[in-house]
Amino acid sequence: MSTKIVRIGVITGMIALCLVALVLVTRPAAAAISTAKASSITKPVALPGYDITVFAKGNTAYYNPDSVEVAGKYVYIAYQNTTAKDGTDNKTSTIVQYTKEGHVVHIFKVPGHNDGLRFNPYTHLLWATSNEDGNPRIMTINTSSGVITQYQVPTTPHGGGYDDLIFLNKMAFIAASNPTLNSAGINVFPALDKVELKNGKAILTPILQGNATATDLITNQPVALNLTDPDSMTINNKGDLVLDSQGDSELIFLHNPGTAKQTVTRLPVGTQVDDTVWIPSNEGSLLVVDAKANVTYKVTVDKKDFTRGTIYTEAPSDSAVASFVGTIDPTTGTITPVIIGLVSPTGLAFLPNEE
Repeated sequence: MSTKIVRIGVITGMIALCLVALVLVTRPAAAAISTAKASSITKPVALPGYDITVFAKGNTAYYNPDSVEVAGKYVYIAYQNTTAKDGTDNKTSTIVQYTKEGHVVHIFKVPGHNDGLRFNPYTHLLWATSNEDGNPRIMTINTSSGVITQYQVPTTPHGGGYDDLIFLNKMAFIAASNPTLNSAGINVFPALDKVELKNGKAILTPILQGNATATDLITNQPVALNLTDPDSMTINNKGDLVLDSQGDSELIFLHNPGTAKQTVTRLPVGTQVDDTVWIPSNEGSLLVVDAKANVTYKVTVDKKDFTRGTIYTEAPSDSAVASFVGTIDPTTGTITPVIIGLVSPTGLAFLPNEE
């Protein structure tokens, strides 16, 4: 866990503190934003300019939502239920297919503790990974037929599992999560792999080592990375792959990933963040998964559209400054809160108004 203090925009940060202080009337205002927990705030608060409503709720059959994926006219939410992160309990997760209005279309059961969930735009199959801490599984789901196909995963060189997936330039990439560190606390194993599914097997090719060299975007100086917590991924507005090393409080940018022209840069963001989204279109909404609340919310901009290219991120419940959604300034790494009072945000996706 990071011990850094998030650099929050002054004006919005003051508003956030004031709003939380109104809810937590018995707590000091100066400590309110870092102590806002589920037991203290029953509903999330949208700061001025934003609105938040419920998109979908879990129930006793499927609960503890994590990942969210938007594909065409459907939204997919992965519910981890009660499952071990290394899959040793042999239980199942539930993936629910929704319409864009939040109505249930279909339910899929997958083995293990599902974390990564991505729609492959090239094959039109939904890819899912389970057991990010160990004994990983990789599978595809044909959402039309309901057929789930599992692929044999080789022994992981880093000792952990695999987490998020992303598709870019007709290639698939996967985060190597929960790595074993050496005696100096360094991850010397692959942190990011290219993955192919072929003849019933997952073929993994490392493209980024945990201790690779990168250029820091703030100082413009080379730095040695130590990616101890490779987690979620996204694609930015420049077409770069962006890896979140959650426990290290930084975003890693790969330009031309998996090619001879690959370059790597780093943006420190001051506190642990999970899913991050670059807004691709002015018209739409943000879907925010709040795991422990068993709710997925829809966030809209009040009386105006989103701004294309704006970066939204979320801080999990174990972050130094926890349980909020905010915007990132890419020139400084500053995070400005826009939604506070969440319980445990774990998933984030943009839902366009049009298909």
